[in-house]
Amino acid sequence: MRNRERTPWLLAIWVITGLVIIPLTQGDDQYLKQVKPVLQERCYACHGALKQEAHLRLDTAAAAIRGGDEGVAIQAGNPDASSLMARITATDLAIRMPPEGEPLKPEQVAAIRQWIATGAPVPETEKPEADPQEHWAFRPPVRPPVPTEADPAWQRNPIDAFIAAQHAEHGLTPQPLADKRVWLRRVSLDLIGLPPTAAEQAAFLADQSDSACDTVVTRLLDSPQYGERWGRHWMDVWRYSDWWGLGAEVRNSQKHIWHWRDWIIESLNADKGYDQMLREMLAADELYPNDLDKLRAGGFLARQYFKFNRTSWLDETIEHTSKAMLGMTFNCAKCHDHKYDPISQVEYYQMRAIFEPYQVRTDAVPGVIDFEVDGIPRPFDCHLGAETFVHLRGDDRNPDKTRVIEPMVPAFLSVGEWKPEAVALPREATLPGTRPFVVEAHRQVADQRVTAAQAALKAVRQRLMDAEAPAPVPLPAGEAPVLVSDHFATARQDLWEPGDGQWTYADGRLKQTQVGTTRAVLRLRQQPPVDFEARLKYVPTGGTMWKSVGMTFDTQASGYEALAYLSSYADGPKAQIAYKQGGNYAYPAEGAQTRSVDLNAPHEMILRVRGTLVNLTVDGAAAVAYRLPKTRQPGALQIITFDAQAEFLAFELRELPASVPLLEPRNAPPSPSGAVPLDQLRMMVQLGEKSLATAEAQRQSVLARGAADQARTLEPPPSDLHERWIAAARTEKAATAAQREEELSQAELSVLQATPEQKADRETKRTAAQAAREQAIKALESPGETYTSLPGALKTLENNLETEESRRQPFPTSSTGRRSAMARWITDARHPLPARVAVNHIWSRHLGRPLVPTVFDFGRKGTPPTHSELLDWLAVEFRESGWSMKHLHRLIVTSRTYRMSSSNRGAAADNLRHDPENRFYWRAHPVRMEAQTVRDSLLHLAGELDMRLGGPSIPVSQEDSRRRSLYFVHSHNEHEKFLSMFDDASVLDCYRRTESIVPQQALALENSILAAQMAEKIAARLSAAAPMAADTDWIRAAFVTVLSCEPTAEELAISLDGLARLGSGEAARAQFLLALLNHNDFVTVR
Repeated sequence: MRNRERTPWLLAIWVITGLVIIPLTQGDDQYLKQVKPVLQERCYACHGALKQEAHLRLDTAAAAIRGGDEGVAIQAGNPDASSLMARITATDLAIRMPPEGEPLKPEQVAAIRQWIATGAPVPETEKPEADPQEHWAFRPPVRPPVPTEADPAWQRNPIDAFIAAQHAEHGLTPQPLADKRVWLRRVSLDLIGLPPTAAEQAAFLADQSDSACDTVVTRLLDSPQYGERWGRHWMDVWRYSDWWGLGAEVRNSQKHIWHWRDWIIESLNADKGYDQMLREMLAADELYPNDLDKLRAGGFLARQYFKFNRTSWLDETIEHTSKAMLGMTFNCAKCHDHKYDPISQVEYYQMRAIFEPYQVRTDAVPGVIDFEVDGIPRPFDCHLGAETFVHLRGDDRNPDKTRVIEPMVPAFLSVGEWKPEAVALPREATLPGTRPFVVEAHRQVADQRVTAAQAALKAVRQRLMDAEAPAPVPLPAGEAPVLVSDHFATARQDLWEPGDGQWTYADGRLKQTQVGTTRAVLRLRQQPPVDFEARLKYVPTGGTMWKSVGMTFDTQASGYEALAYLSSYADGPKAQIAYKQGGNYAYPAEGAQTRSVDLNAPHEMILRVRGTLVNLTVDGAAAVAYRLPKTRQPGALQIITFDAQAEFLAFELRELPASVPLLEPRNAPPSPSGAVPLDQLRMMVQLGEKSLATAEAQRQSVLARGAADQARTLEPPPSDLHERWIAAARTEKAATAAQREEELSQAELSVLQATPEQKADRETKRTAAQAAREQAIKALESPGETYTSLPGALKTLENNLETEESRRQPFPTSSTGRRSAMARWITDARHPLPARVAVNHIWSRHLGRPLVPTVFDFGRKGTPPTHSELLDWLAVEFRESGWSMKHLHRLIVTSRTYRMSSSNRGAAADNLRHDPENRFYWRAHPVRMEAQTVRDSLLHLAGELDMRLGGPSIPVSQEDSRRRSLYFVHSHNEHEKFLSMFDDASVLDCYRRTESIVPQQALALENSILAAQMAEKIAARLSAAAPMAADTDWIRAAFVTVLSCEPTAEELAISLDGLARLGSGEAARAQFLLALLNHNDFVTVR
């Protein structure tokens, strides 16, 4: 220790010269405790090793005294003469430091002032910040030697050697191995998300071989349920979300994003390399443009879609690509240079330039060309020439257009040569309508239109024959066979496909509770007949304004549909028949009736449709008769609500017999008994013939255009390529001419049906239709060779100026190659981050805590790893195994580290004293089950879990579904209620699940219908397995089944007493089982 009596003399020299640094005495540690932490937090970012604005460093006192462009920053002993004090106390924001955020707190300023006034003493050994580029995470991992000095008898594989070395260093004694049943439950829940059955437990206990654990691990890793379990983990990290948003304008993710989820599951089950998965997620459209299976991986980028704001979309793409794949917070460099890591603001926008060209489209899947029904959402480079500019201070309203930013990766992470090269795309990627399955699907739809037109023509011809023949005996509508009948007591997935909305089955009826401007839809899976009668009984229960409930029919992918509904709108309740065409709804006055539609009262709608004539009957009284202005095409029938809550009681669908009379529109010429006049029927037959001609011409056009499109993909081109183009152009124009003929016929029928008041307007429309027909016929005389390709993909709306034409092919013939270059850069074996980041996530989900606690920030602000050598060894092992996750799982779960007991009973006293938080793994970490595991385990133990893999997301309203929980719709708007009680993943970001213990969880397990039902089924299964079992044996079986353990003597005694108090019989046993499901050990992985 230095002589304290010499301090005044040294201080005097320091004050006089301003250059001498006084060393700290033993008790003089104000600088280390009160000054340096403030400088480190608020000043180092601009005046440290990373950056030296004005050539000033403050990471050491010596550097501060040397000063920068403004001279000495600290005048020891004289705070008033120190420029540092002047800057941190300035009231002028132009010169105040720090320039951003809140000013230093008064107590922080006072501490710095006092430190300077006392001579600014500092440690002699003070060292500057290390070079940021030498940060541990920015250096490629190198396999370290496996420690050999620790107890070799305790180790099973290299993981244990690294853990044992830390035990030895910190004086820790590891806990013994967990009980075999405990390990089996732990590894089963970890690898497949389901607890072991009693039979699996018995088989494992009976296997006394050294390979028993390996046998179990192999079985679990080979199980299809492994992909589902670990798929949900990676869905957390990669922010899986179904389509959600507010209305039509603020939309996130994509419809049919479930294809990406299925790709994740299948990739994991196939043990596809993690590096390959990253490449496919970032750039499958450039690397494998015609591989539909791999294109599903593009859901990672399609999910980032945000219609409302393109900058927010790309900001989230950059932020979560870097966090998920690199463990870096690139988003912190959007407005200014990163405060901690060597990422400049320009480099942030260089990263944005990589993604700048990309948009999202939906590609057709085999058998479906209706993109509302299905399709694969995927990225593609749409705007190849899009430029990127730095947004000054991160404000997209203020771009710096003096400099175009080129795509680039950060210099400090560069590996090899960054050289994105444009990718020439195959024809089928540019013209997805040329894919054979797309052409076939279009042909099938065209055939269906012909069949429908033939049926409609046959029906109207029959009507004409009936009208010209003697009067038939009327056939009541009720005698027509019922095609669909549903009283909505339970979910009928065979009948209905729920869309948007909040649909739930309760109290013997179907309830829809969503309000607002997003329409709720329940689509009938069965195609209705051409002429049909649909009856719907329901009770409107609420809404904010419009309160509309009804049915649509002829709903098509093109956007056309007709609809009939009742509205309880306070300022104008009504019944309405309407239609949508060209993206806009028409609500004709002649299709409306003002009428009362009471809330909380039952109503019945009867919708009868024959040809273009629509009749709507409400509560037994005729309400509206209306003729649709366009020849109908086959489409779906849907139950809908708009800004309405309703309870649905019954639905019936029948074919409408030709003998059932319908009312003509109220302004049509009167006819006896509502019968259609013969001249109109004859015109309707003519219209039917024209409709059939249109359908047949459209079929010929589809065949010709498909042949011409596919010829474009052939190498060398066929000799008749030019003739195919001409045929495609001719048949398309012929189809247009046939359609104009049909429209003219429709207009002539409309004139025939007109009242005197309507006559002039309809004559004008007929004249226009006549002119359009003549124009189409003239175009047919010189068809040329230009035609419209068959649509095989649809671009997602980029803005409200998009048209149907701009959303369809052809798409660009090349891609920039930027994302594939980025994918290769990220997965380069020399890259320091991706393997470490992935290993950290996998380790965390097995061992209960990550090696690097800041799982998405491996940068200088993040927390260093607790076991850096183990992390690097695992990263290299992972990479050299072909990035095999299954290899890594096997290594971890068969280690002695993983197999230790999680109990601290009998632990050495030094363990709890030296490492109370178990940072160095002297025992296993007990963790809470995730939400999905809780629900899936209940169903699994009850024998109710539906093990089917994949498929469309299940609406949260179908909470009685028995599918695995990861298949429910999962979005910011919609969460399955039971799952939401147990720390379900946030779609905004969920790099590490939170663990909570709150009363709602116990209430969910005690009072939910799911828990009660599964308790009954588990109890019944146990009783059925051993019908004569005494209560003692039954309780033991219940413990083994639910908790994977035998009850202790005390637990058995308490259980017997409790069961006796509940009574005898299955009901009592079910109540006991429900109590056992509420045991802490059920929701805890020990």
